[in-house]
Amino acid sequence: MSRQTRIGVWFAATFLLFFTRAFLFSTWLSRAPEAQESLGLNDAEMGWLAMVYPAGSLVGIFFANGWTNRFGSRMVALFGYGSAGLGLGVLGFALESGNTWLAAICLFVMGFPMGIGDYIANYEGNMVDKATTRSLFPALHGGFGVGMLLAAGISSAVIAQGVLLQWHYLVIALLFLVAASWASLALPKHPRVTQDPLAAKQNRAQLVAVWKEKRSLLLAVIGFSFIMAEVSAGTWVPIALTRTGFTAADAAATFGLFWVIVAIGRLVGGFIVEAIGRFRTVLLSALITASGITVFMLVDVVSLPILGLVLWGLGMAIGFPMTVAAMGDDPAMASARINMIITVVYISSVSVGPAMGAVGEAFGIYVAFAIPLIMMVLTAILSPITKPLPNVPKDDR
Repeated sequence: MSRQTRIGVWFAATFLLFFTRAFLFSTWLSRAPEAQESLGLNDAEMGWLAMVYPAGSLVGIFFANGWTNRFGSRMVALFGYGSAGLGLGVLGFALESGNTWLAAICLFVMGFPMGIGDYIANYEGNMVDKATTRSLFPALHGGFGVGMLLAAGISSAVIAQGVLLQWHYLVIALLFLVAASWASLALPKHPRVTQDPLAAKQNRAQLVAVWKEKRSLLLAVIGFSFIMAEVSAGTWVPIALTRTGFTAADAAATFGLFWVIVAIGRLVGGFIVEAIGRFRTVLLSALITASGITVFMLVDVVSLPILGLVLWGLGMAIGFPMTVAAMGDDPAMASARINMIITVVYISSVSVGPAMGAVGEAFGIYVAFAIPLIMMVLTAILSPITKPLPNVPKDDR
């Protein structure tokens, strides 16, 4: 096999890991309104249930580096994606039977390995990107957006056809297992890298030190805010739309449109950054996201929820990637700081469910979107912190 072919297979396998992880997540989210109804949960209770998946991912990320170093990406990915597929297959039957505890277990079983899968996909993506002169990493992350919107579109179609939730989840789980298994086994075998004790100690010291850096903490707040905007849309937008007259199928289709807009935003995002600079891009992203959330919240006044979602998705599309880029300005500390921001991603994902569920139960689900709205306003205020560091050879256009 030629080197070019090997890189092509490696790229395809990594792309599929991004794609299938998003496909699994979006399949669950797209039918969240039916899940809530089947389990008879109020908004606060649904918020706690929605927290279980990212909570599992947050736990998983702490095992990701050690397990990958010990067993290799191929075996860890094969086991992890296999477990997640099994969880989705059982989840449908748990929801249809009204078994909340079993549903929660299934969501944790899905989330835990997908946190590890997130690490592996980014690790392999970084490796294959460095193996060629072309910039492949943005396209790999695009696989996540494609997976989200395609799963939402399929969910809309099967809901419209009256396909029961458990059969939909079971079929998707089987397809997921086949695709993810091929992708896992197609990853190359990497030679083990042993780290001397002194280097390992220095690495651990860096991982702790970044949590005391003012700039890193402020960047973490910005990353937290953009992820909260993304997760709140993913979990609660379909539920909110069904409260205002959308059918479950239409709500799932609208959720898919949201991810189409996000994908478009990420495709053109590079040109925007080159034109106005990173800090202004983050500021603009926060303001557009805030305007979209506001329009969506005012459904009883302006009745333009789709316009709100378009602005929402367009605004938040590249906000978080720019935060990660800011964390990586200093190559010597990039690994520790990016590890920090990934951890913050899962903390944000865990917190958004209970927070919005509690506010939604008390004041209405549309009022609950004030939480990500406030965080976007804070992000706009903090956006100058994303300017490149003085020693980085980049101008802040």
